[in-house]
Amino acid sequence: MTRSLRHAAVPLFLLACLLLGGSSQGIWRNFVLQSLGLALTGWALLSSKRTLPTPAGRALLVMVAAWFALLLLQLVPLPPSLWTALPGRAAAVEGFALRGQPLPWLPLSLAPTVTASTLPVMAVPLGVIAAMLWLGAYRSRWAVAALVLGAFVSILLGALQLAQGGPYLYPIYNTGTAAGLFANSNHQGTLLLATIPFLAAIIGREQKRGRSGSNEGLSRILIAVGGLLLLLLGIALNGSLAALLLAVPVGLASLVLALPRLAGGRRLIGGLAAVLLVVGVGGLTIASSPGSNQASYTSRADIYARTGSAIADSFPVGTGIGSFESAYRLTEDADTVDRFFINHAHSDPLEWLLETGLPGALLLLAFLFWWIRQALRIWRAEQRELMALAGTIGAAAILAHSLVDYPLRDAAIQAVFALCLAFMAEPRSHAAARRSETGERAARHLSLGDDEAVSG
Repeated sequence: MTRSLRHAAVPLFLLACLLLGGSSQGIWRNFVLQSLGLALTGWALLSSKRTLPTPAGRALLVMVAAWFALLLLQLVPLPPSLWTALPGRAAAVEGFALRGQPLPWLPLSLAPTVTASTLPVMAVPLGVIAAMLWLGAYRSRWAVAALVLGAFVSILLGALQLAQGGPYLYPIYNTGTAAGLFANSNHQGTLLLATIPFLAAIIGREQKRGRSGSNEGLSRILIAVGGLLLLLLGIALNGSLAALLLAVPVGLASLVLALPRLAGGRRLIGGLAAVLLVVGVGGLTIASSPGSNQASYTSRADIYARTGSAIADSFPVGTGIGSFESAYRLTEDADTVDRFFINHAHSDPLEWLLETGLPGALLLLAFLFWWIRQALRIWRAEQRELMALAGTIGAAAILAHSLVDYPLRDAAIQAVFALCLAFMAEPRSHAAARRSETGERAARHLSLGDDEAVSG
């Protein structure tokens, strides 16, 4: 019983994130999720039963620690002689001069209060990663069930929103769309995309077990196929251009998981899916060009240009994590400003570069190197880890969408992304290899026999 409760920790937390974490607008909801994430992290740190993660897992945890270190570095007060010499600080100096005030000590961040308020943001993904890598506090099939359940609830709510004009869960939302559990309908599309490969992995598990001809195996396959069709229907109802374009490469890559006989050609299919992924992202960029909408506040091309200018002005120190909104306003034309404002760059990499400068760029490159290297290892491995493969596809979908939007600002997508990365870093074959280390660990991992079959 205790072991079952332990393995339910991550699946239940993931489901809570999906139900409550669809927007940063839900302050108290996010506070609850962040508190639970901190509790999971504390449990992982203090537990006497934790295990040593794989090298890939340790590298992932180091990068999370580097994020925290970078944020804290941006809050260290600096003397006027130092911060005034940094790029992008001329407006701040001018402001103090106009008010006749002496220059105070200030940190690297141009919006230190906002930067400090982002400290809890990583609590959700860190909780998922720590609990999975250190504690093994999950079962793969339970985690997938939580992910699928959250996606289905969001689809049904989205259908209701289209049919009746609501209810929507947040004060500011995409009116008249199937946003589901989210405020931004595009982020609903991100969730559905990331869920596809995990349902495909369930089909592949039954195929590998040779149970596709049995009543139980056939029933599970039919349920998973029905789930995939519901996801595709949800993407169609959602109407997100990003989800529609990215569904093709995501679906193609997921075929490798669902159909074991395609395993011999998985590199070819994976490469084709990667090409289509690049084409899809390019299509999104073109579709959001000024010619498609003359309103500058909705033109991503205009936002990208202004963000790029701000990056050049503040590089290499950046403007501070969370400072995008205030930093972006300095680049706007005062004659064209109206009641609409830009709160995000609609490109997480661009926003990250603006806010963190060169240190953030190096951290981003380190993460991408980790992800590409780990993905290649997983796809080239002789032993197919279905959950790890699904994790690479789900993470790729989220990363691709992040190039032209900001889905990782929602706790729900953060939790799904962390789940994908943890599956990539800690495949179940690694857990099986460690069974003989200690009796307790052996007993704990032995209970996951069904999950190892899921992973392949």
